[in-house]
Amino acid sequence: MKKFCLNLICKLLLAACGFFVVTFTVYFFNLDMKATALLAPWLEKWYDHLERKQYI
Repeated sequence: MKKFCLNLICKLLLAACGFFVVTFTVYFFNLDMKATALLAPWLEKWYDHLERKQYI
């Protein structure tokens, strides 16, 4: 049981460190805005084709 708990804690710590490394890399290189800039043309085309109700 003790070995299982230590193994679980070790895996949780590694997952937390991995999550931190990934999110810090995205933040440091501003990858979220770069991905948004790549997706913007397709999203704008889709948004322009949506039907809208004109209210006065």
